[in-house]
Amino acid sequence: MREQLADGTWSDWTLVSWYTCPSEGDLLALIEREWTQLRPEPSEVAVQPDGGWVYAAVPTIAYAEDAPRLHGAVLLGADVTIRATPTRYTWRWGDGETLTTEDPGRPYPDATVSHAYGPTITVATIALDTTWSGHYRIGDGTWEPFDTTITSTSAGPTLDVLHPRIHLVGAAS
Repeated sequence: MREQLADGTWSDWTLVSWYTCPSEGDLLALIEREWTQLRPEPSEVAVQPDGGWVYAAVPTIAYAEDAPRLHGAVLLGADVTIRATPTRYTWRWGDGETLTTEDPGRPYPDATVSHAYGPTITVATIALDTTWSGHYRIGDGTWEPFDTTITSTSAGPTLDVLHPRIHLVGAAS
């Protein structure tokens, strides 16, 4: 910068700031920040039976979708794609019990994740914490892994837990 002096002449140039081009390290730091702040769309939770009620002591089947999520961003002028892949599922059954697995579960008849409610529970809300591993690529480059994981929480259904009673009846003879 330079200023015009009172006598009409100009001062010498003075450096006000120095512009530098962003480095690869700056871009990688922004990509890492984008990853740690990313909140993938939570996995949708499904249960069977799906009528809003289940029987106590009978396994309730649960499963979630396991499709990767893609997120695009332009960081420092570079097109960056982030891919989040679900790797771990922590089921919270609403009765104090949890189950952590790498399996998202499957519907009947191939069920792999289920839970049987005990005799004291009358209402339960299922929740699912999904842990995601991630990869990124710049432009059409190769996929590179992140060293950290992120987590999202899915709100599952609220279930009425029914407790059927058996009554023997018979005709008197």
